[in-house]
Amino acid sequence: MNLFVPSPGGGVRIISAIAALFLTLGFGLGLASESMAATTKQDGKTLSVKPARNLSPLSANVTIKGRGFDPRVGIYIALCQTPTKNSKVAPGPCGGGINMSGANPASAWISSNPPSYGKSLAVPFKKGGSFKVKLTINPIIGELDCRTTSCSIVTRADHTRPNERTSDVAVPVTFSK
Repeated sequence: MNLFVPSPGGGVRIISAIAALFLTLGFGLGLASESMAATTKQDGKTLSVKPARNLSPLSANVTIKGRGFDPRVGIYIALCQTPTKNSKVAPGPCGGGINMSGANPASAWISSNPPSYGKSLAVPFKKGGSFKVKLTINPIIGELDCRTTSCSIVTRADHTRPNERTSDVAVPVTFSK
């Protein structure tokens, strides 16, 4: 393959060499699609997870972004069994457990008005009910294996509003086997 082509002005230019190299090395669309975000839009809320497909079964770092959430309603974010649409009960089971120290990277608490004991644990919403958090997850939630059962990154109202279901938003994720 000739990467150099004479230009009309007598010089030499490289054509498509960089594109060909990227495709040859696997930096084409196939690999890019695995790291792309998956997004769910629901009732004015948007929840995105990146990456969301073929996550490592040992440990996966994911970035979760949301917007349009009601900043008066605190939420938890975690990997959960994919909830049934229009369910009247909170999503679960979920990974991460009760994170009273804020040290567990498998779940997050977003709240602009947490109880006094949660002020150092909860991350406040940003403008427009938005947030961005990073979680480290794996496919095992107790006895549940997300490699064989449908699981999602889920938002749900926190413990101060346990029966509130309008904050339930789910983005399905998959793990490599």
